Amino acid sequence: MQCRNHPDREARVVCQKMNVGYCQECMDNCESCTDPSGYCKFRPSCMTWEMCRKTIKQRRMDQEEFA
Repeated sequence: MQCRNHPDREARVVCQKMNVGYCQECMDNCESCTDPSGYCKFRPSCMTWEMCRKTIKQRRMDQEEFA
């Protein structure tokens, strides 16, 4: 499987909800949560969410402030 954002790279993780892959750079930049504000039944066991949840939550709060 290839990275959703970088099709020339192999995926390191897969979003189980959307069945799309992300490379290491996407993981490092916390750009690998496909739908961070929606419900996800896989979230309790999601490696991406666990590694990036603080960053993702901060981005959501920043977006809400500017909306």
